Amino acid sequence: MNRRTFIATTSAVLLAGCSSDGDDTGSTTTGTEQSTTTQNSGEMTGTTQTDTTTGDATTGETTADETTDETTTSDSSTTTGETRTVAFGESASVSDGLDVAVTEADASDSYDHGGTTAESSDGNTFLLVTFETTNTAQEAKSLPEGAMASVQANGEQYDVAEAAAENWQQFVSSSVNSGGSATTTVAFEVPEAVVSSFGTSVQLSYTDSGAEQVVRWNME
Repeated sequence: MNRRTFIATTSAVLLAGCSSDGDDTGSTTTGTEQSTTTQNSGEMTGTTQTDTTTGDATTGETTADETTDETTTSDSSTTTGETRTVAFGESASVSDGLDVAVTEADASDSYDHGGTTAESSDGNTFLLVTFETTNTAQEAKSLPEGAMASVQANGEQYDVAEAAAENWQQFVSSSVNSGGSATTTVAFEVPEAVVSSFGTSVQLSYTDSGAEQVVRWNME
């Protein structure tokens, strides 16, 4: 088994997302239709009584105002995503008190898991990446649900190898006690050329408050 260890340096990149106008348009349209319906109802039931017509019209104006307030609240709660690039071996915070680092990356033609050994296909190799989580919070912490790891190279994305999928899911769902840490090594099957390719990076993506967050460790 041949292993080659790679160390990366990094630069920081920030990308800002933007909020969508589509939801605003939908909310405004719905509010207008509700207001019109209420006013029409008032005119039909209050044809012979002036005070009934006036009351219904007032109700219709109130409904329109409430719809506008709801739309404003939706805008103020919109969050933007972030992409961070950190040095290979350095950690990045993914939640209060929980940090993640990529500490090692080796190339190998095989991957041992659960008492069995998986072999990479011809022309490919396994990139074995070690992740470490550290918990400095006062309570047990785990990675955000649904957190995904991948290797990015030459415009392509390589997900966790099938042989390592269960191992990765266990790592994501397992809690790290206060003051503790945990490590795991997962495999990504990539073309052999990717290992030495300039710009190859290991990426962790997860969702926080409805926005996708990305951490990248560059291998150069």
